[in-house]
Amino acid sequence: MTLAVVVATEPIDLGAAAGLAYDAERSLLGRLLDQLASLNVPEIHLIARRDMAPVLRTLSPESAQEPCLKVIESDDLAQDLREISRLARAATEPVLVLHGDIVASDELLNRFERGAKGPAAAVTGPFTTTRPPIRVRRHLIDSAGSRHHQVTNPDGVFRGVLRIAPPATGVLADAAEELAALVETSDALGRPDPVRTTSGEIAEHLEVFVDNDVDGDLAETTGGVPGTLATIAPKGDDVPALLLVGLVRSGVRVTARSAGGLACDRALTVEEAAAARTTVEAVDEEKIRLDAAVKSNDGFFTTYAVSTYSRYIARWAAKRRLTPNMVTSFSMWIAIVAAVWFAAGTRLGMVVGAVLFYFSFVFDCVDGQLARYTRQYSTLGAWLDATFDRAKEYVVYAGLAVGSTAAAAGSGVSGGDVWGLAVATLILQTLRHMVDFSFAAGKTRAVPEPRPTRALAEPGDGAQVAAQPVSEPATGFGPRSAGRGAGLGRLVVRLSHRTEKIPGLRWAKKIVVLPIGERFALISITAALFNAQVTFIALLVWGSLAAAYTLTGRVLRSLAI
Repeated sequence: MTLAVVVATEPIDLGAAAGLAYDAERSLLGRLLDQLASLNVPEIHLIARRDMAPVLRTLSPESAQEPCLKVIESDDLAQDLREISRLARAATEPVLVLHGDIVASDELLNRFERGAKGPAAAVTGPFTTTRPPIRVRRHLIDSAGSRHHQVTNPDGVFRGVLRIAPPATGVLADAAEELAALVETSDALGRPDPVRTTSGEIAEHLEVFVDNDVDGDLAETTGGVPGTLATIAPKGDDVPALLLVGLVRSGVRVTARSAGGLACDRALTVEEAAAARTTVEAVDEEKIRLDAAVKSNDGFFTTYAVSTYSRYIARWAAKRRLTPNMVTSFSMWIAIVAAVWFAAGTRLGMVVGAVLFYFSFVFDCVDGQLARYTRQYSTLGAWLDATFDRAKEYVVYAGLAVGSTAAAAGSGVSGGDVWGLAVATLILQTLRHMVDFSFAAGKTRAVPEPRPTRALAEPGDGAQVAAQPVSEPATGFGPRSAGRGAGLGRLVVRLSHRTEKIPGLRWAKKIVVLPIGERFALISITAALFNAQVTFIALLVWGSLAAAYTLTGRVLRSLAI
């Protein structure tokens, strides 16, 4: 469950920007409240100026009225911040803070609310001239800006949607209270220093944002990118941006969640509201949602021989209300049937078993895609998926060994007694899986480094302009790395980052480790064309090479930490 705080204080000539019409039936605020209601947000607090509160109440849909919607009448920025501090301090569930004039795709809010992890997250996007700047490092917001706080080397913007989970809600409450006190103190929050950046072009643009008096013409849509709205700088106070600054400078790990191809931005004029609606309607949310169900870092075989069509099977399964666990179990049964065909010891059996084993892997991919597409995540599902992946592979080993013994002597299917090879392959794969899971568990248990803190009254973020070029990939290993192998380890990490940008080498790195897709393909192809002996020898040779490559890389990475 989530508590939502909607800030509808941006002034326009006719009242508040949140009251602008989205379509013939709804205002921007009305549409946003409908979206929150569809997410089953049980409690929504609307912060509005006293003169506009009655009007905004009438613009709210009936579905969002009391007791769900609670309107808070506020006089100024300091009171806005204190009201949010009060709500955050009492909250026992995540708090969602966003502008009332936000125009966002349904899918984006759905992802952000139901898929957000970590203590805090913010919707971000590419750099524009009119939104609060941010600097992102390793998916975390390293520095956040407002009209009173500057960002060195900015590389993106905050789109106005912020989510904070307990216990970070307590930090949010403290930061909001401190900001309120600073706002009320004369000259405590002034204009920031000139922009410090390695790019003069960005500096010129950022000066537009920090100008409180900017009221320019409607800009053109940035690059024609879907989901990017034409925007001007807001006139009023940007409460969510200040809260983001407060969280980042208080040391909270705020994850940067990119809007991607989905729409998410503020509409502050009649023209912008119309353009926002056009942008939202132009985005194919269903396609984006379906594409997002496919992992972006899968192996070569999975990417090109399975995921090109498996997503459509996942959508078909979703329409028939099949669960991911059902698909996982179906995949397991296909593998068992494949093992039975392999055990027949005939060429037909080997070919049919190979085809069935391939489709067992297809449905192994479908179950995860279905889980992401329908957002049906469970601990049981993750355990079943991992367990059945091992069981499918090992039952096929047994089927191949039985078939090799049962095959007619002298036939192309006969490989003799291969049980020793089968056991050796099983041991090798078991050791590889053990190393993989142990390494992953070790990384999970590692305590994150404390985030740096900084006073909220300081306009600058204290970063050095030349400390790290914007284009240089962050490795995550700072000066604390020491020891004999640390230098070599850091070199390996840097090389790994650089080769990720070279498509051919990137795929080669994925293939050499013999991931599950390549492994299932190797079994299917060698079994169909040759015999079990060739299959097991291929698995042992390639698996040993993959184990050596993986183990060496992980040892060097561990030394670098």
